Amino acid sequence: MTTTAPETAAATGLPLFYRTPVVLRFEEHRRAALGRTGTFEFTREATAVPLMIGEFMPAIRHYPIVFADAERPIPLAVLGLKQGRNLFLEDDGSWRRDTYVPAYVRRYPFIITETADANTRLLSIDAASDRFIASLSEEAAGELLFESGGGPTQATRAAMEFCQAMHEDHLRTVTFTEVLRGAELLTANRAEISFPDGERYTLDGFRTIDEKAYRALAADKLAELHKAGWLDLVSLHLASQRNWQILLDLNAQAKPPGATN
Repeated sequence: MTTTAPETAAATGLPLFYRTPVVLRFEEHRRAALGRTGTFEFTREATAVPLMIGEFMPAIRHYPIVFADAERPIPLAVLGLKQGRNLFLEDDGSWRRDTYVPAYVRRYPFIITETADANTRLLSIDAASDRFIASLSEEAAGELLFESGGGPTQATRAAMEFCQAMHEDHLRTVTFTEVLRGAELLTANRAEISFPDGERYTLDGFRTIDEKAYRALAADKLAELHKAGWLDLVSLHLASQRNWQILLDLNAQAKPPGATN
Protein backbone atom coordinates (compact mmCIF):
# COMPACT_ATOMS: atom_id res chain seq x y z
CA MET A 1 0.00 0.00 0.00
CA THR A 2 2.06 2.87 -1.25
CA THR A 3 0.99 6.38 -2.09
CA THR A 4 2.94 9.43 -3.19
CA ALA A 5 1.17 12.09 -1.19
CA PRO A 6 3.34 14.83 0.28
CA GLU A 7 1.38 17.66 1.83
CA THR A 8 2.58 20.30 -0.60
CA ALA A 9 3.16 20.06 -4.34
CA ALA A 10 6.88 19.50 -4.73
CA ALA A 11 9.13 19.56 -7.78
CA THR A 12 9.97 15.89 -7.36
CA GLY A 13 6.43 14.59 -7.71
CA LEU A 14 2.76 15.35 -7.42
CA PRO A 15 0.50 14.51 -4.47
CA LEU A 16 -2.15 11.83 -4.80
CA PHE A 17 -5.06 12.91 -7.08
CA TYR A 18 -3.32 16.06 -8.36
CA ARG A 19 -2.32 16.15 -12.04
CA THR A 20 -1.89 19.81 -12.99
CA PRO A 21 -1.71 22.04 -9.91
CA VAL A 22 -1.38 25.73 -10.79
CA VAL A 23 -0.96 28.72 -8.50
CA LEU A 24 -4.05 30.92 -8.55
CA ARG A 25 -3.21 34.41 -9.80
CA PHE A 26 -5.72 37.12 -10.69
CA GLU A 27 -3.82 38.07 -13.85
CA GLU A 28 -4.22 34.55 -15.21
CA HIS A 29 -7.45 33.41 -13.56
CA ARG A 30 -9.71 36.47 -13.38
CA ARG A 31 -12.61 34.45 -14.85
CA ALA A 32 -11.65 31.11 -13.32
CA ALA A 33 -14.31 29.47 -11.19
CA LEU A 34 -15.07 26.48 -9.01
CA GLY A 35 -17.92 24.29 -10.21
CA ARG A 36 -20.81 24.27 -7.75
CA THR A 37 -21.36 20.56 -8.03
CA GLY A 38 -18.83 17.78 -7.84
CA THR A 39 -18.37 14.23 -6.68
CA PHE A 40 -15.59 12.19 -5.12
CA GLU A 41 -15.19 10.18 -8.32
CA PHE A 42 -11.50 11.12 -8.38
CA THR A 43 -10.97 8.74 -5.43
CA ARG A 44 -12.45 5.72 -7.24
CA GLU A 45 -9.16 3.82 -7.41
CA ALA A 46 -7.66 4.97 -4.11
CA THR A 47 -7.08 2.28 -1.49
CA ALA A 48 -5.64 4.72 1.04
CA VAL A 49 -5.41 8.48 1.59
CA PRO A 50 -3.27 10.60 3.93
CA LEU A 51 -4.77 11.31 7.33
CA MET A 52 -3.79 14.06 9.76
CA ILE A 53 -3.54 13.37 13.50
CA GLY A 54 -6.38 15.81 14.15
CA GLU A 55 -8.62 13.37 12.28
CA PHE A 56 -7.78 10.21 14.21
CA MET A 57 -10.80 10.52 16.50
CA PRO A 58 -13.52 10.66 13.80
CA ALA A 59 -11.60 8.28 11.53
CA ILE A 60 -11.44 5.38 14.00
CA ARG A 61 -15.17 4.81 13.56
CA HIS A 62 -14.62 3.69 9.98
CA TYR A 63 -11.05 3.14 8.81
CA PRO A 64 -7.95 1.18 9.80
CA ILE A 65 -5.22 3.77 10.37
CA VAL A 66 -1.76 2.72 9.20
CA PHE A 67 1.48 4.47 8.27
CA ALA A 68 3.11 4.64 4.86
CA ASP A 69 6.13 2.39 4.45
CA ALA A 70 8.24 5.29 3.27
CA GLU A 71 10.99 7.64 4.41
CA ARG A 72 8.25 9.87 5.77
CA PRO A 73 5.71 7.45 7.30
CA ILE A 74 2.57 9.59 7.03
CA PRO A 75 -0.63 8.17 8.53
CA LEU A 76 -3.10 6.70 6.05
CA ALA A 77 -6.79 5.87 6.21
CA VAL A 78 -7.28 2.54 4.45
CA LEU A 79 -10.19 2.71 1.99
CA GLY A 80 -9.99 -0.64 0.25
CA LEU A 81 -8.57 -4.14 0.25
CA LYS A 82 -7.87 -4.63 -3.44
CA GLN A 83 -5.71 -2.32 -5.50
CA GLY A 84 -7.77 0.20 -7.42
CA ARG A 85 -10.99 -0.02 -5.43
CA ASN A 86 -12.27 2.47 -2.85
CA LEU A 87 -14.95 0.66 -0.84
CA PHE A 88 -16.35 3.90 0.59
CA LEU A 89 -17.24 5.40 -2.78
CA GLU A 90 -20.76 4.80 -4.07
CA ASP A 91 -21.67 4.20 -7.71
CA ASP A 92 -22.80 7.81 -8.14
CA GLY A 93 -19.48 9.20 -6.86
CA SER A 94 -20.78 10.13 -3.42
CA TRP A 95 -19.08 9.05 -0.20
CA ARG A 96 -20.71 6.36 1.87
CA ARG A 97 -23.45 7.83 4.08
CA ASP A 98 -22.67 8.60 7.72
CA THR A 99 -18.96 8.00 7.11
CA TYR A 100 -16.21 10.49 7.87
CA VAL A 101 -14.62 11.94 4.73
CA PRO A 102 -10.87 12.56 5.24
CA ALA A 103 -9.75 16.18 4.96
CA TYR A 104 -7.32 15.25 2.19
CA VAL A 105 -10.29 14.24 0.05
CA ARG A 106 -12.42 17.24 1.01
CA ARG A 107 -9.60 19.67 0.22
CA TYR A 108 -9.35 18.66 -3.44
CA PRO A 109 -8.95 20.36 -5.95
CA PHE A 110 -7.16 22.97 -3.83
CA ILE A 111 -3.70 22.62 -2.31
CA ILE A 112 -1.01 24.78 -0.72
CA THR A 113 2.15 25.34 -2.76
CA GLU A 114 5.26 26.66 -1.07
CA THR A 115 7.87 28.88 -2.69
CA ALA A 116 11.39 27.52 -3.07
CA ASP A 117 12.50 29.14 0.18
CA ALA A 118 9.37 27.79 1.97
CA ASN A 119 8.63 31.28 3.29
CA THR A 120 5.47 31.84 1.29
CA ARG A 121 2.41 29.64 0.91
CA LEU A 122 0.29 30.08 -2.19
CA LEU A 123 -3.12 28.65 -2.95
CA SER A 124 -3.15 26.37 -5.97
CA ILE A 125 -5.84 24.39 -7.75
CA ASP A 126 -5.69 21.27 -9.88
CA ALA A 127 -6.50 22.56 -13.37
CA ALA A 128 -7.27 18.96 -14.39
CA SER A 129 -10.13 18.72 -11.88
CA ASP A 130 -13.67 18.43 -13.23
CA ARG A 131 -14.63 21.26 -10.86
CA PHE A 132 -12.13 23.75 -12.26
CA ILE A 133 -13.66 26.14 -14.81
CA ALA A 134 -10.94 28.06 -16.66
CA SER A 135 -13.33 30.80 -17.79
CA LEU A 136 -16.83 31.06 -16.37
CA SER A 137 -19.59 31.51 -18.93
CA GLU A 138 -23.24 32.36 -18.42
CA GLU A 139 -24.15 28.74 -19.06
CA ALA A 140 -21.76 27.27 -16.49
CA ALA A 141 -22.69 26.87 -12.83
CA GLY A 142 -19.74 27.98 -10.79
CA GLU A 143 -18.37 30.49 -8.30
CA LEU A 144 -15.65 32.88 -9.42
CA LEU A 145 -12.36 32.59 -7.57
CA PHE A 146 -11.52 36.30 -7.79
CA GLU A 147 -13.56 39.45 -7.39
CA SER A 148 -13.47 42.07 -10.14
CA GLY A 149 -10.95 44.12 -8.18
CA GLY A 150 -8.55 41.20 -7.87
CA GLY A 151 -9.33 40.12 -4.32
CA PRO A 152 -10.30 36.54 -3.43
CA THR A 153 -13.96 35.60 -3.32
CA GLN A 154 -15.52 33.84 -0.35
CA ALA A 155 -14.94 30.47 -2.02
CA THR A 156 -11.23 31.20 -2.39
CA ARG A 157 -10.89 32.53 1.15
CA ALA A 158 -12.63 29.45 2.54
CA ALA A 159 -10.33 27.18 0.52
CA MET A 160 -7.24 29.01 1.76
CA GLU A 161 -8.36 28.80 5.38
CA PHE A 162 -9.06 25.08 5.03
CA CYS A 163 -5.71 24.43 3.36
CA GLN A 164 -3.84 26.49 5.96
CA ALA A 165 -5.49 24.63 8.83
CA MET A 166 -4.72 21.31 7.20
CA HIS A 167 -1.11 22.34 6.59
CA GLU A 168 -0.68 23.18 10.27
CA ASP A 169 -2.14 19.80 11.22
CA HIS A 170 0.23 18.21 8.71
CA LEU A 171 3.22 19.77 10.48
CA ARG A 172 2.03 18.35 13.81
CA THR A 173 1.51 15.00 12.10
CA VAL A 174 5.10 14.99 10.82
CA THR A 175 6.34 15.67 14.35
CA PHE A 176 4.28 12.76 15.68
CA THR A 177 5.61 10.32 13.09
CA GLU A 178 9.18 11.44 13.75
CA VAL A 179 8.65 10.70 17.44
CA LEU A 180 7.39 7.22 16.56
CA ARG A 181 10.40 6.60 14.35
CA GLY A 182 12.78 7.87 17.00
CA ALA A 183 11.25 5.50 19.55
CA GLU A 184 11.46 2.64 17.00
CA LEU A 185 7.75 1.91 17.38
CA LEU A 186 6.85 1.56 13.70
CA THR A 187 7.15 -1.87 12.13
CA ALA A 188 6.45 -3.13 8.62
CA ASN A 189 3.18 -5.04 8.46
CA ARG A 190 0.94 -6.87 6.04
CA ALA A 191 -2.64 -8.07 5.99
CA GLU A 192 -3.37 -11.59 4.76
CA ILE A 193 -6.98 -11.59 3.58
CA SER A 194 -9.14 -14.58 2.69
CA PHE A 195 -12.38 -13.83 0.84
CA PRO A 196 -15.53 -16.01 1.01
CA ASP A 197 -15.03 -17.16 -2.59
CA GLY A 198 -11.67 -18.64 -1.65
CA GLU A 199 -9.59 -15.84 -3.13
CA ARG A 200 -6.61 -14.74 -1.06
CA TYR A 201 -5.06 -11.31 -1.13
CA THR A 202 -2.05 -9.79 0.58
CA LEU A 203 -2.05 -6.10 1.44
CA ASP A 204 1.42 -4.81 2.28
CA GLY A 205 3.56 -1.71 2.00
CA PHE A 206 2.45 -0.18 5.29
CA ARG A 207 3.58 0.08 8.89
CA THR A 208 1.80 -0.08 12.20
CA ILE A 209 2.82 0.64 15.77
CA ASP A 210 4.41 -2.40 17.36
CA GLU A 211 2.20 -2.84 20.42
CA LYS A 212 4.73 -5.08 22.16
CA ALA A 213 7.48 -2.47 21.74
CA TYR A 214 5.07 0.23 22.88
CA ARG A 215 4.19 -1.69 26.07
CA ALA A 216 7.91 -2.20 26.74
CA LEU A 217 8.80 1.50 26.66
CA ALA A 218 10.59 2.81 29.72
CA ALA A 219 8.52 4.83 32.18
CA ASP A 220 10.38 8.06 31.42
CA LYS A 221 9.75 7.65 27.68
CA LEU A 222 6.05 6.98 28.28
CA ALA A 223 5.86 10.06 30.47
CA GLU A 224 7.48 12.09 27.70
CA LEU A 225 4.95 10.82 25.14
CA HIS A 226 2.09 11.47 27.53
CA LYS A 227 3.22 15.03 28.21
CA ALA A 228 3.36 15.73 24.47
CA GLY A 229 -0.13 14.31 23.97
CA TRP A 230 1.03 11.45 21.75
CA LEU A 231 -0.25 8.55 23.85
CA ASP A 232 -3.88 9.21 22.93
CA LEU A 233 -2.95 9.06 19.25
CA VAL A 234 -1.16 5.74 19.75
CA SER A 235 -4.26 4.35 21.44
CA LEU A 236 -6.51 5.59 18.62
CA HIS A 237 -4.25 3.99 16.02
CA LEU A 238 -4.26 0.66 17.84
CA ALA A 239 -8.04 0.78 18.31
CA SER A 240 -8.55 1.44 14.60
CA GLN A 241 -7.11 -1.94 13.67
CA ARG A 242 -10.47 -3.56 14.42
CA ASN A 243 -11.82 -1.71 11.38
CA TRP A 244 -10.28 -4.22 8.99
CA GLN A 245 -13.52 -6.13 9.58
CA ILE A 246 -15.48 -3.14 8.25
CA LEU A 247 -13.50 -3.35 5.02
CA LEU A 248 -14.14 -7.09 4.77
CA ASP A 249 -17.87 -6.51 5.24
CA LEU A 250 -17.96 -3.72 2.65
CA ASN A 251 -16.02 -5.85 0.21
CA ALA A 252 -18.52 -8.68 0.64
CA GLN A 253 -21.38 -6.26 -0.07
CA ALA A 254 -19.73 -4.58 -3.05
CA LYS A 255 -20.87 -5.29 -6.57
CA PRO A 256 -18.25 -6.73 -8.93
CA PRO A 257 -16.50 -4.04 -11.02
CA GLY A 258 -18.61 -3.23 -14.06
CA ALA A 259 -21.85 -4.65 -12.60
CA THR A 260 -24.90 -2.44 -13.13
CA ASN A 261 -27.36 -3.94 -10.65
